[in-house]
Amino acid sequence: MVNIKIILGSIRPGRFGVQPAEWIKKVSESYADTATFELIDLKKIDLPFLDEAVPASYDQYANDHTKAWSKVIGEADGFVFVTSEYNHSIAPSLKNAIDFLYKEWNYKPVAFLGYGADAGGARAIEHLRGVAGWLKMYDISEHMLLREYYLNQDENGAYKFSDDQEKKAKAMLDQLVFWTETMKAAREHLASKN
Repeated sequence: MVNIKIILGSIRPGRFGVQPAEWIKKVSESYADTATFELIDLKKIDLPFLDEAVPASYDQYANDHTKAWSKVIGEADGFVFVTSEYNHSIAPSLKNAIDFLYKEWNYKPVAFLGYGADAGGARAIEHLRGVAGWLKMYDISEHMLLREYYLNQDENGAYKFSDDQEKKAKAMLDQLVFWTETMKAAREHLASKN
């Protein structure tokens, strides 16, 4: 079994991201025989603005909140980043959470589910791909975009996910689970050489 964390990146009041994060978690239930998926809400994690004096790549964490975050991410084998797009880029809460750590992200695959206005989170995802590359992550090319999500909500604000979106989500998760299993073995091989 592999452990995949779904990271909900936005923490702002009234955020839409809870809906796609909970939806992708529900879709992931069909992989219960090979993977466990856990939803991690950065609002609940409540990290401060990056306050470690030593860069994360030195693996010398001073603060208890960093050590706790390190444990959460370190036990994961792969990730889904649920990302909003603010001003053509990543939500600062998500980038901040990523920047706290280094080795905990290494050699793990990541998939992206973006949402926003006309681009649906595409620009945030493209920025995240560069960040993931620097962290030695493997970014899955299959991804999800929810464009102009606010036009597809009912009178109570609930988003109506389509059958096509579920099919696309499963194609993304198929790749993520495959690469998570494959890279777990590769990480174990690398660890045995160090």
